[in-house]
Amino acid sequence: MFIFVSAFGLLSCLLLGGGTREGLLSDAVLQLLSIPVFLAALWRLLDAPLSRDRRWALVFCAAIVAVPILQLAPLPPAIWTRLPGRALVVESYELLGRSPTWAPISMTPEATWLAALSLLPPLAIFLAVLTLDRRERRRMSYAIVIVGVVSVFLGLIQLAQGQTSQLRFYKITNAGDPVGFFANRNHFAALLYSSMLLAAAALAPRLAAFSPGPGSSRRGIDASSAIGPVGAIAAGVALIVLIAGEVAARSRAGVMLAAIGLSLCFVIGDERRRIVEKKTFPRALAAIVVVAIFLLGQHALSRLLDRFDADTLAGARLVFARNTITAAKSVTPVGAGLGSFPSFYMTFEKPADLQAGAYANHAHNDFLELWLETGLIGPVMLGLFLVWLARKAIAAWTTPDPGRLPVDRPLAQASVFVILLLLGHSLVDYPLRTGAMMAVFAFCCGLLIDPSPVSGRAPFARRRRTPPPSRQAQRN
Repeated sequence: MFIFVSAFGLLSCLLLGGGTREGLLSDAVLQLLSIPVFLAALWRLLDAPLSRDRRWALVFCAAIVAVPILQLAPLPPAIWTRLPGRALVVESYELLGRSPTWAPISMTPEATWLAALSLLPPLAIFLAVLTLDRRERRRMSYAIVIVGVVSVFLGLIQLAQGQTSQLRFYKITNAGDPVGFFANRNHFAALLYSSMLLAAAALAPRLAAFSPGPGSSRRGIDASSAIGPVGAIAAGVALIVLIAGEVAARSRAGVMLAAIGLSLCFVIGDERRRIVEKKTFPRALAAIVVVAIFLLGQHALSRLLDRFDADTLAGARLVFARNTITAAKSVTPVGAGLGSFPSFYMTFEKPADLQAGAYANHAHNDFLELWLETGLIGPVMLGLFLVWLARKAIAAWTTPDPGRLPVDRPLAQASVFVILLLLGHSLVDYPLRTGAMMAVFAFCCGLLIDPSPVSGRAPFARRRRTPPPSRQAQRN
């Protein structure tokens, strides 16, 4: 039953979490819908035995939540006026002839509140995944792929209807390109390359069944791959649609990361060596790419190449990075507060940096923006997360688990790649500032933590029933 609650929460994130600006109605609705998912997941998680991985995961989640709480805690003037970067605020009080009052670390408390609320949907998804067994996790991953495919068709309709399409759900958007349920084509592209890897994870074990090694039984592989021939065809068709949508979106970072993701597919799966030796997976993947390019046509490819000719943000990104570093240094080690980037960044902009019609709502580098908003605590927590990710990545390829089906290991490995691609994308953009991609990121992190022994048992294993006692034994 909880799988439906979890799927509802995930679908809500993917359908409503495509905005990039604070204070959107869709974000508020999403956060309200995430509350019952969060509470139900937390109750289920605390009601079951907690493994070491789960305990550390809960501690890390609590630390994430504690950051905005600490930033919003009021401090006496004797403390906050001495914090770095507050000199301008103190001068403002002096000009007004007023004495400083109690104030929090955050220089924009309202924005920090909104940032704290935005953490609720991904935390709900992460906790929900921890309580699901492997079969339920696979179904959730298929749901992401399905939404990705639906988003492609929605994007094609948006493209056909033009810039005035009523199916564009955000006022500020890339009106000339398909965006699906998102406001930004780059974040739409992030969903597509994430869905590609999850679809490839479902396809890889099935292709291994077509190339059984010596002494292996094709029937046995088919029975345990958890995806039949129809499912394999569906995964292949989904990959074709997702690749075509990626090119149509015209996101430079999206196309390059998708290409990297497709190349990483060759090291996915328990049957990796067998697949590569028999050439099954490379040939299938090459055929999928050729079919996708054929369906796109010359016009779509030329539109994509036009995007690579000139990068209007190339110089702006360098300016954003330089000013963000300067601003971050001025408030280190405490930071300016989550969500404070737009307001605080403006105080470091020079007249020569301003562009007509341009507005720096984000740094286009999430790591620098995290440094500015959280000070040293954000980079430290990011470093701890990367150490954890490295350990889980090694375990995804080396740790045996008899309870897994052949599709479960590729799914964990694909999750590692999705996380890495999203982190790489965050160097030049801000996909993790959307509720949808934060949910996908949280989902993939949850997949790297093994389910509990109760929920993680083999899904097709039958429980042995103890025979009822005989009548003679009952009499005795």
